[in-house]
Amino acid sequence: MQTKRKHSFHFPRTTLLIEIDRRCAFPDCDARNQIGLTKQEAIEYRGFDCFQCKRRNEDRVSRSELPDSWATGD
Repeated sequence: MQTKRKHSFHFPRTTLLIEIDRRCAFPDCDARNQIGLTKQEAIEYRGFDCFQCKRRNEDRVSRSELPDSWATGD
């Protein structure tokens, strides 16, 4: 008699998206902007256009804002 092998699947959990919270740098606006970034977008991120006043805010994501798993170079 042959027994069937149980198959198990392993799906490692990885962070696919982060959200950063930024305020518009222009004093007459100061709107809160929540920005969702994938890993590739976070690498290329250099700023955002404010959703309220539409002006460009130069910015970078700091290392401490990124998940530790993104440092492995996946």
